[in-house]
Amino acid sequence: MPIRISPQAEVLPANTLRFYLHFPRPGEAHFDRDRLWLVDEEEQAVREPFLVLSSELWSVDGRRLTVLMEPGRIKRGLGADPSHEAALVAGRTYSLVVTALGQTARHTFRVSDPVLEAVDETRWRLVPPAAGSLDPVVVHFDRVMDAALCQDEIAVLAPSGDVVRTRVSLAPDGTAARLVPSHPWRAGEHRLLVSERLEDVCGNRLGEALDHDLGAEGAPRAGMINFTTRSTVATPSAQAAR
Repeated sequence: MPIRISPQAEVLPANTLRFYLHFPRPGEAHFDRDRLWLVDEEEQAVREPFLVLSSELWSVDGRRLTVLMEPGRIKRGLGADPSHEAALVAGRTYSLVVTALGQTARHTFRVSDPVLEAVDETRWRLVPPAAGSLDPVVVHFDRVMDAALCQDEIAVLAPSGDVVRTRVSLAPDGTAARLVPSHPWRAGEHRLLVSERLEDVCGNRLGEALDHDLGAEGAPRAGMINFTTRSTVATPSAQAAR
């Protein structure tokens, strides 16, 4: 299996906060920070684009590494020093490149304007599943979301109030999530719950933008979307066959 980089969107905001490196096997002992680059269209390395920590942010199984962009290179108003110049410039194309475990992975993307607004779940479009099916409930976002946080910070409640056990997966481009239930959906109104910890790829949360005016009101909040499972109606041909 190859190393995978996410998000895999072809277009990412200029203030993208984090990337994930997914390794086919535990990679901590084989990863060298000097073998991770952000390069521009001319294959020139961007100078010091990543936040350097005393220890890397590995998942428990050692197969996913979180790479944070240097906040001073994506957040406004942190000074006029050249080190605070934007790492990602809107309108340009970049590649994130990593070499480890005897292979090289690359993801190339164009950069759009920064996303500076808080996440608002009322802008999402939800496609409900059919009652009695194992079809996913699909959530279409209005921006690229953080894949790891979507897996942990979105849940569904059944009409009874019980938690529905689901497997959450994000589309490769980060703009849609699929929640597949472990048991068939019940009929009735369900609730999609979103934690206040959910973020988009820029670090914006529900109710609070990462790059916000400290004097402005607003704080991270939880969210909820109600949806009703669709009824399954037999087609005329199916009814005639009974």
